[in-house]
Amino acid sequence: MHNLKNNTFKILVIITAYVSAVEMIASPSFYVNDTKIVGTSSEDVDIYLGVPYAEPPIDSLRWEVTQPKVFQTERFVADKFAPACMQGPRIVNWYKGVAAGFGGDPNYIKTPEISEDCLYLNMWVPNNLDNKEKIPVLIYIHGGSNRAGWSFEPNYIGKNLSRKGVIVITVSYRLGVFGFYSHPNLDASNFALLDLIESLNWVKENIAKVGGDPENITISGESAGATNVAHLIASPLAKGLFNKAIHQSAGWSIAEKDINYDIQTELSDKLSKKLIGKTNKLNNLKELRAVDSVTLLYSAEEIFGYVGYYPVIDNFSIFEPLYKSYEQGNYNHVDLIIGTNADEELMYLDKDYYLYDFYNERESWGFYTETEKLDSLTSSIKNEKEKLNYLLTARNWTCPSSFIAKSLKENTNNQVWFYSFDRVRDGPKSREMGAYHGAELPYIFNTHDDWLPTSNVDIFITNKIQDFWVNFIKTGNPNKRRTEWQQFDSNVFNVLSFNDEISMKTSSSLDVCRVLGY
Repeated sequence: MHNLKNNTFKILVIITAYVSAVEMIASPSFYVNDTKIVGTSSEDVDIYLGVPYAEPPIDSLRWEVTQPKVFQTERFVADKFAPACMQGPRIVNWYKGVAAGFGGDPNYIKTPEISEDCLYLNMWVPNNLDNKEKIPVLIYIHGGSNRAGWSFEPNYIGKNLSRKGVIVITVSYRLGVFGFYSHPNLDASNFALLDLIESLNWVKENIAKVGGDPENITISGESAGATNVAHLIASPLAKGLFNKAIHQSAGWSIAEKDINYDIQTELSDKLSKKLIGKTNKLNNLKELRAVDSVTLLYSAEEIFGYVGYYPVIDNFSIFEPLYKSYEQGNYNHVDLIIGTNADEELMYLDKDYYLYDFYNERESWGFYTETEKLDSLTSSIKNEKEKLNYLLTARNWTCPSSFIAKSLKENTNNQVWFYSFDRVRDGPKSREMGAYHGAELPYIFNTHDDWLPTSNVDIFITNKIQDFWVNFIKTGNPNKRRTEWQQFDSNVFNVLSFNDEISMKTSSSLDVCRVLGY
């Protein structure tokens, strides 16, 4: 019996040693302090999914400054995506709309699991590089009006882009009322921004352990993600955490520069009254933190409606309106790629919204009263929907983006490149969608869905845009051997057009931007 026990023990020791040896061979890993983070490998890329970079923002940490993650275990297996942050169906519905627009199955994407415990990141690390140089890093911030979206959406899977020789990281951050709550008893309001800053701190501290270069970090984002990029550039708390940025399809946060965007103070007050019968003028944070996350989410959805959530002046992370930071040059100096798509507004236009609504709305705000000049610019466009798309894309996206680009060119020694994504895929359904909001994403990540009509032209554009992006991430210059992409000149508004042909052109929004005062 004694021998049997001894033999059993020996066998277990051997098995344990064998498993450990196999793991060492097959599974990539690195250490965060004393905790071993174990990932997986897929062909020439090491993959780490669902790595926590911060403590869960729950209970007493709801609406608190982001706290660095302290592991309590010796080993953490990073082989699956963590839950998405608390949100409603906005992005799932967006994907369904795009899929249906191209004739695909709108139910192909499933609603992700959501949780208030959601501060995780994902990493794709190339493992087949011949040189021993440190690998440049891209950190991608998802969009979704800062109220929805997740780091592992189909378009953001980083494997194919990572194969080009960069580490790709996608990061989750608090959304909606969880990420942008204002209360007089809180020291900060922009908790989503603080999450992103903490993720940058984590990358800065740990990326060298997987071969990354902590001195060569690029942040990137699309839509609300790009708005967050613009605020990170402006935030003193993010200084030194990155040196390059890519800003895709945003700009509206400075489009109406005289409007007060700190609307969540009023809305948060209404929310508190609804949830606990008290306004935020009272010391009621403990009661609010006790409200369960689902009740809080859907109550906020009801109160806030379709209002987007954006950083506000909290005198902690942001100290002035965004347009003022860029107007006066008060921001971190970075090299920049910035751009928009040709038909950003097309899929969002309400069938009952007309050109006179656009003019009346702006006049009521005191903007754009020179409607005759705008009329003259659109006189050749016969379809009213196309007119609206042209004007609104310029006003909400392209023109304010040019404002950012112009500021960096005039106030820094950094390099700025502007693009226009103009490609409309082949087929009648594609023509209805145009170069829609988010259309560039599957090209950048090489994640074309099966229902997207993807031709040889699209594959060519994918290879070219990835080359430009990777060159920029590596060196700060999207060009390699020859100058295909000229630096931005605000006087001529020159952009690199990604279309059937890839070439420099004058932005189609130039005249509108001049009328609007950009």
